[in-house]
Amino acid sequence: MSKALIASGTLEYVEKGQGAPLVLLHGGTGSIDEWGPCVDRFAAKYHVIAYNRRGYGDSTPREVFPVNFLEEDVEDLGAFLDLLGLTRPVLFCAFSDGGTIALMFAVRFPHRVRAMVCAGAHIYVEDKAIRGLVYAEGVFEHRIAKMGLKETPRIRSQRAWFQRWLHSEVGFLSMEDQLSAITCPTLVIQGSEDEYAETSHAERIAAGIEGSELWIVEGARHWIHGGEHADAFIEKVMIFLADK
Repeated sequence: MSKALIASGTLEYVEKGQGAPLVLLHGGTGSIDEWGPCVDRFAAKYHVIAYNRRGYGDSTPREVFPVNFLEEDVEDLGAFLDLLGLTRPVLFCAFSDGGTIALMFAVRFPHRVRAMVCAGAHIYVEDKAIRGLVYAEGVFEHRIAKMGLKETPRIRSQRAWFQRWLHSEVGFLSMEDQLSAITCPTLVIQGSEDEYAETSHAERIAAGIEGSELWIVEGARHWIHGGEHADAFIEKVMIFLADK
């Protein structure tokens, strides 16, 4: 792992491959590791860059996730790209929270995004997301207790992330009316059995971005780029990005 020092802290990252820069943005309970075989497969054609946001892996911990943490992550992303000298438009492949961050970044900095894939992203908080997160938090805490894990910065950061999503004020996330500002080619992906969103969520994201493509993957759950749907996901992303 390499380390990048930006104003808000340190981000660990990996780079692999050559070609157009493709930045991978992980989800809210994940890290670089969640991308599994995606890194190597994408690196066959692209300069793949995957990093751990603050609060994940060995990047700077977060004891608290403020209401505007997604906006903070957008700022971090810009600073990270600047540090790597990536001032020209890049490609994004982003999942869950990472997908939301990619959407926000494309709204604020349309000139910096060449094309993007957003899988399992959210543009508002819906009841299904809360129900899913309550269950996921229970699994998280049960695992800590069962394994007798000691408190670590990573555990505290993950717990703080759950608390932000589950106990946020109304309006914590509401960006549907901003999607029309996105001008880059966009592929919106969601599993039909996503634990955290109705399929209408992805449909509304795609409807808000002119010219975007929508792929609802039948039978897939939230972590769509892992497990039995990984190969189909990678193939679809590669085809979408091929002419971008």
